Amino acid sequence: MEHNDIERLDRISAHLHALLHNEQPGLLDLTGHKEDEIRQVGQFVNSLSEALSALTNAAHLLSIGDMDVQIVAKLPACHHLKNLQATLRHLTWQTGQIAKGDFSQRVEFLGEFSYSFNWMVEQLDAYRQRILGQNRELERLATTDPLTGVYNRRYFMDFATKEFLRSQRYSHVFSAIQMDIDHFKKINDTHGHAVGDEVIKAFTVMCQEVLRESDMLGRVGGEEFSIILPETDRAGALIVAERIRRAIADLKVYADDHVVRFTVSIGLTSLRQDDAGIEAVLRRADEALYLAKNGGRNKVLSG
Repeated sequence: MEHNDIERLDRISAHLHALLHNEQPGLLDLTGHKEDEIRQVGQFVNSLSEALSALTNAAHLLSIGDMDVQIVAKLPACHHLKNLQATLRHLTWQTGQIAKGDFSQRVEFLGEFSYSFNWMVEQLDAYRQRILGQNRELERLATTDPLTGVYNRRYFMDFATKEFLRSQRYSHVFSAIQMDIDHFKKINDTHGHAVGDEVIKAFTVMCQEVLRESDMLGRVGGEEFSIILPETDRAGALIVAERIRRAIADLKVYADDHVVRFTVSIGLTSLRQDDAGIEAVLRRADEALYLAKNGGRNKVLSG
């Protein structure tokens, strides 16, 4: 091998060594026999080949989703591959956060992919909001009376049962009120069902003005309504019921050129220690309501 060839190999060796160790390329100070110089160049070439093979394998594993692959080769390209690995790890974490419902995640460092990723997250968030809104509407429809907006019989009974169990457990008191609009059939027959609907709506609005936020008003029949008054004894319930009775007696519903006036009969009771369930409480209030209606209507009686 000519001397110039050896020098050329020296320069190649130095350059390969620098690349292999991520250093600034420069000349190596190789000394010794020509065979040693050639051997060293061969060693550098082998080392570079091994490094490239390790880098290729790491890139392959990363491409098929192995985020924990170790990138140990000492080549400048390794730095970029590690950055890519860190980026993919962060994206994986972000998608996990999105799956948990965190739609605040955004990507700002991957060019056109960032736009697509962020648009996807925005669409998912909008879809979730639509689903939540639809669920709330379905829940409202399932638990409320469509005419008045107050709770329906099923939801009222669920609430009343829970209040019964809570009051029994903690030795608290609550009261139940049963109400029936007097002569409601006559209102429908005289003025029509549309006016009857207006009477029912006006009745519920007036009741809600008298009641507290913690009280539960439910429509349990056509013109029949029930109320649960938490933390209210019999004396307190009588005050509430009388306020409702007077307010309804003073209420006017305007129907075309007619003024419709009506009254309500009310029966009430409070929780007793020997009550076996909410049915016993409501039955007692129903019995008081029956006596009020048979006793002339527009009355409040307790049982």
